[in-house]
Amino acid sequence: LTRLDSEASPQHMAPATRGTRGATPVTPPAKRARTGKTAQNPVKTEDAWVDVKPEPGVKKQTDTPAKRSRAKTNLASSVVKTPATPTNEAAVAVASEPSAPDSPYPHLQRPTPEECWAARDALAQLHSAFFRHKEEAQADGSNQLGPGNLGVAAPSADSSVLALPSGETPYTLLHGTVTKGLSNDGTREEPRRKPVLDSLVGTILSQNTTDATSAVAFANLKRAFPTWESVRVADPRPVEAAVKCGGLAEIKVRRIQVILNTLHEERGKACMEYLREMDDEAVKKELSRFKGVGPKTVSCVLMFCLKRPDFPVDTHVWKIAMTLGWIPKSATRDSAYEHLNRRVPDACKFDLHVLLVEHGKVFKNDAAWLRRAVSEQLAGAGEVGWMRALEAPGGIKHAADEHFALKSGKSVCG
Repeated sequence: LTRLDSEASPQHMAPATRGTRGATPVTPPAKRARTGKTAQNPVKTEDAWVDVKPEPGVKKQTDTPAKRSRAKTNLASSVVKTPATPTNEAAVAVASEPSAPDSPYPHLQRPTPEECWAARDALAQLHSAFFRHKEEAQADGSNQLGPGNLGVAAPSADSSVLALPSGETPYTLLHGTVTKGLSNDGTREEPRRKPVLDSLVGTILSQNTTDATSAVAFANLKRAFPTWESVRVADPRPVEAAVKCGGLAEIKVRRIQVILNTLHEERGKACMEYLREMDDEAVKKELSRFKGVGPKTVSCVLMFCLKRPDFPVDTHVWKIAMTLGWIPKSATRDSAYEHLNRRVPDACKFDLHVLLVEHGKVFKNDAAWLRRAVSEQLAGAGEVGWMRALEAPGGIKHAADEHFALKSGKSVCG
């Protein structure tokens, strides 16, 4: 929105809108993947990427990594209240369309494209340092964002040490390492392309744990087992030891090895690069047949790895969207995904997803400031209120910048 750009201070300007996220164990054999939904009860935690359903005969693990204590930021107290005014139809040029007939909420006409872009622009101003890093990490055309990133493992004589790739932190593993794209001799390097299987396994490991812990678990797995073939044929116990810090190791390793064995049986090798040639619906069908691979995991592979316009819905997106009135109070995460993936404009999906997740982490899913920012932008009058709250000394902008500096500079993520 050009009128907002003129009011924002230069240091807080957001990047431009994106165009057009006992007994010896036996290695589980390949088996026919499921074609329908399981009736088992899911094990849920607030920071899970997707629900993990207990395997038959596998004891449920109750120990989870301790969550880092953070003071809750009260956004509502920072907002300058202004009276509501009628919507300005010129706020965004894209016209609103009804939800698709197959949406779970076909009569819910929200969010409108205008609301999506207004939320994106406001969040890009608030989380400008985070968002600028995201944009720069994507600029080289690679897909080194999201779970399952690669790196050169740091040497360690003690296999119990939680090691990350050299020079990396949990944050840079998940959000990309910003480079100039030049090799030592000054020539431009080809962008690294994350293997699809890395993205899938990394997302499975991120289930029911924090981003930082899952990044460490994936790095440890790649250090101990450099190839997926070595993971496939390994005794499950050392594989579980490598990813133990992420929790639910027995369940996750069993599912990963079943996927690897199925790929080996069907295609002769543990590789999923063939998904790049499939359309979105075919990718969803192919991945969803594996147990433990739900809509959120599939959507993350589509958006972060295959760079398709999809809109993953995690706990943060789900709760904030509900507060904004974009989904009913009764909506589940799966139904929220089905609705929002049809409503959010394709060109806005990546930006809005990563910004909503970041906002939810920093402000514990408090959407009071965001709700006012969207309302005031669309109203076209009195819009200085949300900007004034943004620039208040020691306010929400300071909290957002401090959170970004902490997690990117001190290996803390989430």
